[in-house]
Amino acid sequence: MSDKKPIIAVPIGDPAGVGPEIVAKACALEKVCDAANVVVIGDRTVMENAIGIVHADLTINVIDSPKDGDYRRGILNLIDLHNIDQSKFEYGVVQAMCGKAAFEYIEKSIKLAMDGEVDAVATTPINKEALHAAEVPFIGHTEIFGALTGTEDPLTMFETNGLRVFFLTRHKSLRDMLDDIKKERPASKRASRPWHAWV
Repeated sequence: MSDKKPIIAVPIGDPAGVGPEIVAKACALEKVCDAANVVVIGDRTVMENAIGIVHADLTINVIDSPKDGDYRRGILNLIDLHNIDQSKFEYGVVQAMCGKAAFEYIEKSIKLAMDGEVDAVATTPINKEALHAAEVPFIGHTEIFGALTGTEDPLTMFETNGLRVFFLTRHKSLRDMLDDIKKERPASKRASRPWHAWV
């Protein structure tokens, strides 16, 4: 492995969900520290609480930019957007404040990637109902990434054991989905590539 590790931006997801805890547990793992330099995008108080919940041996280092990070094991480098009002915050509850915050974490991560400050973005769970409550005009990660990167036809793809799978349709009724499965991708998709080209 190269001595120069990639810098990965990690938005914490919905603050009221499991995302912050997943981030805390991952950042405490030696294999994660060995593989990449992680920059977390979130809220400091939310991450302090998550670290306490999972009993992670981490110290938060608030930074303004990935270049300011202290990339040693036990340090969680955080760009703190300070966008959660703890007096109104509740775990496990759909809240517009949390939907807006989750979007802002993703937005900041994408900007860092587009500006070349990080090499990639690794996402965590968001809540579609919270996004809707916050009037965020996107239903999920794929749509957010597509819009904010100017990608005309974004796709979500999973890979396991060399098999690549993606969503041909999304967020449709079963009837509409069956009507859309054709050799060529549905007319609602702008790309003209056959669907099997992505498998």
